[in-house]
Amino acid sequence: MTDRARRRRNEDAVTVGRLGRTIAAVICDGVSTSLRADLAAHAAAESGLTATLSGLAGGATGPQAIVAAGRAAAGAARATAAPGDGQVPPSCTFVAGVVTAGSVTVGWIGDSRAYWLGPDGAVHEAVCLTVDDSVVGQIRAGRPVPPGAEQDPTSKALLRWLGADSGAADPQVVTFRPARPGRLVICSDGLSHYLPNAAALAARVPGPGGGTPIAIAQDLTRFAVQAGGHDNVAVAVLPFPPAAGAEGGCG
Repeated sequence: MTDRARRRRNEDAVTVGRLGRTIAAVICDGVSTSLRADLAAHAAAESGLTATLSGLAGGATGPQAIVAAGRAAAGAARATAAPGDGQVPPSCTFVAGVVTAGSVTVGWIGDSRAYWLGPDGAVHEAVCLTVDDSVVGQIRAGRPVPPGAEQDPTSKALLRWLGADSGAADPQVVTFRPARPGRLVICSDGLSHYLPNAAALAARVPGPGGGTPIAIAQDLTRFAVQAGGHDNVAVAVLPFPPAAGAEGGCG
C-alpha cells in the first residue's frame, strides 16, 4: 500500500509477490533531494522483487535472495541516471522482506524500516529489525559514523542509498526463526516518522486474527496521512507463517 500524502507526486514504490508459501516484498523510498527519485524507486522495487523471486525459485535461501535483490535494485536505480544529473542523480532507499514457513529475513540500505510484531498485539514482543543508515540511526545504535558526523547527532543524512552516486554495498541482512505467529511490517519513513518505535506500531496493529495484511497496511497508511502526511507513505504487511496461495508478483 502506498500514498503520496501531501507531496506533489509519489516517490515511494511497493512490490509484493509470492512463490508457493514464501512471501516477499520490497519497498523503495525516493531520496527527495535527488532528481526523478520516483523513477529510481520504482525501478529498484520492481527489479528487487524479480531478483528475490528468481533467486528463491532457483534454490537460494532468504538471505541469499535478499542480497541478490539489493544488487539488482542498486543496478536498476543506477540505470535511471542521465547525462546532466550532476551530483543529484535519481536515488532511493531499499528494504526487503522474505517470509517462509519457518523463517523471516529482512535486508536494507537506507532508512526504510522493517518491524517484527509478535502474536496477539503483544507490544513487548515488537522489535525494529533494521538500523537506519543515517547519522542519527548509527549513533543511536552505538555504531561508528564518519569523522565529524557525531557533531550533529540529530542529522538524518543518509550514509547509504541506491543510485549512480552511491557506493557498491550489499544490504545488511537479518534472519530469524519465530517461535510463534506474527507479522513482518516493512515501511518507508512516511510511516515511521509518526510511529517512531516498534511498541507504537504494535499498538496500532491487531493480533494475527484481527485483520488481513492489506487491511492493516491500508489502516497504517491512512493513519500516517491523517497524522500529517509530511511524506509519501509505503507499507507492506507479511504474515508469519504465510498462508498457501498462488505464485506471482504484483506492484
